[in-house]
Amino acid sequence: MQTRLKGWLTCDGEFFIGPRYIRLLEAVGAAGTIRGACEQCDMSYRTCINRIRHMERILGAPILTISRGGSEHGSAKLTPLAKRLISVYHEWHRAIVQASDNAARKLFKA
Repeated sequence: MQTRLKGWLTCDGEFFIGPRYIRLLEAVGAAGTIRGACEQCDMSYRTCINRIRHMERILGAPILTISRGGSEHGSAKLTPLAKRLISVYHEWHRAIVQASDNAARKLFKA
């Protein structure tokens, strides 16, 4: 038996991050632009920007290094903080899924 969990984190009672936010950060890392990440995640640019601003506001630090316009048409790179956030989120998520799977096995075994 396996459980399925989305895994949202809150900070002082306010939603902070969940799987779609992590997917957005990973897409920025892969695409190299916010717009490219929006397309990969099937989200509007406004939604993506609002999510990025939300995470930065709660963290109190930037999660992207942004280069605007020019011949390169701009780029976005994950900061070390964003990379760490992705890594820690995945580690935490694996741990809660494993704990939930173990609990479900015990429950349904009884």
